[in-house]
Amino acid sequence: MNKTFTGIRKINLTTSSGSCRLVKGTTSEVSVTVRHSYASNDYQPAMEQDGSTLYLKEDFAGRGSYSGSSSWELTVPDNIEIRFSSGSGDFEANDMVLKLTGSTGSGDYRWKNVSGESKINTGSGNITIDDFRGTLDLNTGSGDVAVTKASGDLYLNTGSGEISLTQVKGKFSANVGSGNIKGSQLELTGKSTFNSGSGNINVRLATVPDFAIAVNSGSGDAVLDFNGNKIEGKITMVVNKRNGNIVAPFAFDKTEELDEDGYNNVRIRKTAQLGAKDVDIKISSGSGTAEIRK
Repeated sequence: MNKTFTGIRKINLTTSSGSCRLVKGTTSEVSVTVRHSYASNDYQPAMEQDGSTLYLKEDFAGRGSYSGSSSWELTVPDNIEIRFSSGSGDFEANDMVLKLTGSTGSGDYRWKNVSGESKINTGSGNITIDDFRGTLDLNTGSGDVAVTKASGDLYLNTGSGEISLTQVKGKFSANVGSGNIKGSQLELTGKSTFNSGSGNINVRLATVPDFAIAVNSGSGDAVLDFNGNKIEGKITMVVNKRNGNIVAPFAFDKTEELDEDGYNNVRIRKTAQLGAKDVDIKISSGSGTAEIRK
């Protein structure tokens, strides 16, 4: 099934388990192609234009389960706004400028060479992004997030998955409940935080940070690697006295014990001012190792 529409600025697509693939068009028209393997009397794609908004959804004959699958291919111009909602469908986009809002139960998201704004929520799906410019707001309950060759503001959260960042320039807020965070060749353009409840964090910088950075793990290791760049800034490193460990390639100016209602809660805090930069660098761990590498 294929239909073409004109004057579209926004698309709302809702599927049960159908996937969506965006293709960049050469005109201002929007073309919709649906392929499915359901019985014809069980499944019907619905398409309705209301002004500049196109509503797309899947209609089934009744309640219950149906045997089959579906895929939606949308050929769209740049600067289109997409709202995608699916129980378990995947989403893919390449080589375009768009504004995307996505919500899925277990679907995966994949896109490459995309610019714009993206806000994604998925229960257990993975999110894979390569070559992105803009703002990312990504949340997954138990899936992994991987971002490569990107720039912009990144807000990344996962409950029990892992976050991987490679060759990314931006302002970061990365949070994991029980997984790991790994960053390589990162350049900060704003105040950034990396947090894990019980996983390890390893952040490797591409340049000396000009903005505040905090790396914290509740029970894992927290490592900030300067990757051969000069270590400069107001450095604070904190660990639990009983179970934690602080490692750094320089001497500290001050060491303190912070007594917080009992021996198990006593923390060790070490501070140092290196160079002239007035940039806060904070590394902490509850029961793991807090480490700075040169």
